[in-house]
Amino acid sequence: MNEEEIIFVFPGQGAQYVGMGHDLFKEFAVVRHTFEELSDVSHKDIAKYCFEGPQDVLNKPELTSLGTFVHSVSIARVLEEHFNEPLYKIGSAITGHSMGQYTALHCAGSLTFKDAAHLLSARSSYMSMTDKMGGGMACIVGLDKDKVETCLIAATGHGFAAISNHNARDQFTISGQNEALDVVVARALKDGARIAKRLNVAVPAHCALMENAKILLKRRLETTDVRAPRTKVFSNQTALVMSDPDEVKEGLAEQMTQGVHWVDIMEALPKYNITTAYELGPGRTLSRLIQRAGVGIKAYQTDYLKNVQIMINQIEKSKCY
Repeated sequence: MNEEEIIFVFPGQGAQYVGMGHDLFKEFAVVRHTFEELSDVSHKDIAKYCFEGPQDVLNKPELTSLGTFVHSVSIARVLEEHFNEPLYKIGSAITGHSMGQYTALHCAGSLTFKDAAHLLSARSSYMSMTDKMGGGMACIVGLDKDKVETCLIAATGHGFAAISNHNARDQFTISGQNEALDVVVARALKDGARIAKRLNVAVPAHCALMENAKILLKRRLETTDVRAPRTKVFSNQTALVMSDPDEVKEGLAEQMTQGVHWVDIMEALPKYNITTAYELGPGRTLSRLIQRAGVGIKAYQTDYLKNVQIMINQIEKSKCY
């Protein structure tokens, strides 16, 4: 029996930056192939946007999603090539945050690379199409849920705003219309939040304003071949394991209007004897959240070549390859 039980976690939008994945692209043929495959599928030069930007172009929802997806899958494929096994056999669980759930489902054998990429493009388009009232997102750190809800009440009369993601016990993402978000941010700072600021996200994801996007995505999923995940994949909404294609489709559709309960996922991991988490993709948002959660799980980022090499060495030792 292995002493280490590993989960691979995949970041969502907001982690992107110009230059992401470039060192891996230069080092590994499998990474170059992965970027080329995505460019063929999407008819966009994703490598150019990831490596050269500019940042405001990379921040466009579709390019952000596809860039984050290809960076994450590239790291997964480096692991798969090294250990000669699919990612779902290297670790004991996989999950993702928001759009990272599509990456997770691909690496869990539930979605093909092509279908995951097409769904991410469609998802971005649907979200942009249905945001007719000028919306976005904000983050609040350092207040409990009751105080955040008080901040939301302060925005009454200024438009719609609601909690979309619960990322840590005192860290929340708010989605809504621009004027309402500005009021919430100002009130949160007044009430003692350590951080309260608007995010560089162009649409109000994971809230009721995305109802039409949910309907469109649900129709798209009806014609998509979704298979049962080959390992444990935790739902963003329930923190429960999704075990069949219908659950996967429902979870992806519901994600459009419901928040990501990342704190619940983190607190569920010890129940599955998971001891180590590796964040595959740009940034270190999820690995830092896991470390801060105090659930007894070691968490590592794998953004750069150096970190990927460290991860391979650690897995070799823990899995006795």
